[in-house]
Amino acid sequence: MINRRDFLAHAGAVSLSGIAATLASVKNVQAADYKALVVVFLSGGYDGNNVLVPLDGAYNDYLKARPSLALPKDSFVSLSGTHIGHKFGLSPANRAFADLFEQKRVAVIANAGALVQPTTMAQYKSNSVKLPPFLGSHAEQEQWVQGWMGEEDTSGWGGRTMDAMASDMKNFQPLVAMARDYTAVVGRSTSLSLANSGSGARWGMADLADPTSIARQRIEWASRLQSGNVYETEYSRSLRSAYSDTVLFAQGQSYGSAPVGDFADVQVGRDLRYLARNLAYAKQSGARRQIYLVQDGGYDTHTDQLSTSTNNPGLETRIGDVTNSLVAFDKSIQAYGMNNDVITVVMSEFGRTLDPAAGGGSDHAWGNHWFAMGGPIKGGVVYGNSFPTLQTGGVDDASFWQPYRGQWLPQFSSDQFMADLVGWLGLTPAQTLSVMPNLANFATRTIGYI
Repeated sequence: MINRRDFLAHAGAVSLSGIAATLASVKNVQAADYKALVVVFLSGGYDGNNVLVPLDGAYNDYLKARPSLALPKDSFVSLSGTHIGHKFGLSPANRAFADLFEQKRVAVIANAGALVQPTTMAQYKSNSVKLPPFLGSHAEQEQWVQGWMGEEDTSGWGGRTMDAMASDMKNFQPLVAMARDYTAVVGRSTSLSLANSGSGARWGMADLADPTSIARQRIEWASRLQSGNVYETEYSRSLRSAYSDTVLFAQGQSYGSAPVGDFADVQVGRDLRYLARNLAYAKQSGARRQIYLVQDGGYDTHTDQLSTSTNNPGLETRIGDVTNSLVAFDKSIQAYGMNNDVITVVMSEFGRTLDPAAGGGSDHAWGNHWFAMGGPIKGGVVYGNSFPTLQTGGVDDASFWQPYRGQWLPQFSSDQFMADLVGWLGLTPAQTLSVMPNLANFATRTIGYI
């Protein structure tokens, strides 16, 4: 099998025809065991309080707590069964996700977030346990739930997962970011590839699909330059890596049939459509393990959360675009014959206050509801031990300030959420602890949704 390291070595030493031959040989390899994890990160802190809502007596608490933000009870799509003591519904924008829930292809992980160790409300109020720093801060909490290890080690949980993988399991673009903030897929030693759904098969004037392109030949030539100057050498190395990645992505977008399903014509929809085809190409090309990070922004909804304006879309519009694109992505993955090969998760740095903000939105909070989708998922379940009591100042309100705003103390840590995923990718429990050392603080280290 030709691995990525070998490919890059060839890219720096052979002619254009040699690179083409290398690519052709890679494409002819079939992976016997392929798994890809796709992380969709909703940056800004999406309001899970309006996405997953109890439709039993607790709905009255929800309505009372957020009269200006609450959605009508009959607008929710009811989920079958009773989960953690409640009958639930998903918001109208998540109607398509509700269908996948019923097909047991989607699971909901209730009230997850940033934790260092298991924390009770009494411990939180007495400040007797270690907490993640800067709770409620976008940058710090996004880095935390993506596995940031601190100033001395800026890697993420996905990057460290691939660092721990056997070399033959990360042979082909093991870490890929389609995101502005990509802490999760930064490793200590494993290379990171950057993808762009808008790049297509061209790199400036170079047509990467045309081996006779003079511009393409010049880029390749520049990537092979050797120099006694360390800066020029590093530039050539970086260019070579970027060039080879871009060629592979371009090859992926011409592979097989186009994705199926109704992807929303927004950035996250275009990214997921691009990604579906690339995953099919990666598997056909001999890839073994991959982690992709996709980002969608605009969820810091302090104001106009219910807006239906085209120029200022509110939560329902944004979530609807994400959900519909994810359902199309899932449909495409199945059409490519990869039902058991791909898991997709949806998460955010934190949730929003139950109590509305003055501007018609909600403010920064803590615990939130995350999603997992795909053939390997034990779906049709809302996972948790309990659901937050939807009352400001209630038993589950861990507000950072007074008066109480409805900020949920998480029942699951982001590390527990990720532990299921890295175990599915193939890490042992000991390796998982090396990736997420805070898991050692938890007696139960996985949630069990896979």
